[in-house]
Amino acid sequence: MLGHEEKYAYAVGRTRAVETKLLDRASIERMIDASDVSGAFKVLEEAGYIQVAACAKDLLSIDEALDQEELKLLQFIEETSPDKRLSRLITLRHDYHNLKVLLKANIFDVSPVMAMSRLGTLSEDAICKAINGEMRELPAEFRSALKKVRALYSQRSSPEVIDIVIDRAMHEALLDLAQTVGIQFLIRYVKTEIDFLNLLIFLRARKMRRDTWLVEHALVAGGNIDHRRLSQAYEDESQDALMDVLSGTGYEFVARRGLNLLEEGGSLSEIEGFLEEIISGLIREARYVPLGPEPLIGYILAKQQELRIARLVIAGKAAGVAGDSIRERLRDVYV
Repeated sequence: MLGHEEKYAYAVGRTRAVETKLLDRASIERMIDASDVSGAFKVLEEAGYIQVAACAKDLLSIDEALDQEELKLLQFIEETSPDKRLSRLITLRHDYHNLKVLLKANIFDVSPVMAMSRLGTLSEDAICKAINGEMRELPAEFRSALKKVRALYSQRSSPEVIDIVIDRAMHEALLDLAQTVGIQFLIRYVKTEIDFLNLLIFLRARKMRRDTWLVEHALVAGGNIDHRRLSQAYEDESQDALMDVLSGTGYEFVARRGLNLLEEGGSLSEIEGFLEEIISGLIREARYVPLGPEPLIGYILAKQQELRIARLVIAGKAAGVAGDSIRERLRDVYV
């Protein structure tokens, strides 16, 4: 039986050829410094994104072009990866997004059209039927998420409840996928992402003085930090309670800094940036593995990161946001 190094040799070769086209910091700076949306998108076109006619460069056509780039990534996985399940790293997020959008549309009687993702694998019809009680066409994990939303929404009728339940289900599904695929780097990455999400939930909730009920249901299971102990530390309210939970995890410094910022009435953007840099570091680390699945997974994650950056910059340009404000929200880049 072939090991990971042999199985992914072809994928690594293909990855080395395409990763050179990832946006570097200079390209992102050019996007930020562009005078308008059209100028920012021109940088992407130069990097190989689909061309959009100058007369048609509105937000809708650019959004469709970015979707096309993500479809190219899915096709790349299909062509190169010996494990096609890696495509679910992308499509799972879109499926859970669409579940969230259609559920809110149903509850609040609004149109979901503009918010729907075109990259999900679940049909809109299947999701709508499930929301109306006919769940047979929906996979088990999505049925479970929908049942949990209904149960909690009956206790607290808030759009926020929909967000936290479905976001939690999505991250737990990503961890289940990583563990099923069995690639240790991927498991480590998803667990780290869950840890950082939970830390930010804790700190943001403390800043906004949210109640324990909300935090308890928002925290995601499966990370390296015990989410139940984290919930108990939130209820305790003392700094020492959080530090006890994090002892030996390597997250002590960032948590202490976050708590100090809260005491000072400061912004958590510094903490968000610090955590995002660690995530970016993991992606870069995967790039330098010579053989195995890591370079391919690192490229998939980096491309998703690039697309998030592109969407943020384009949206910022369209809204007239200042360049420095856009920079503050950007992650570190892969290359």
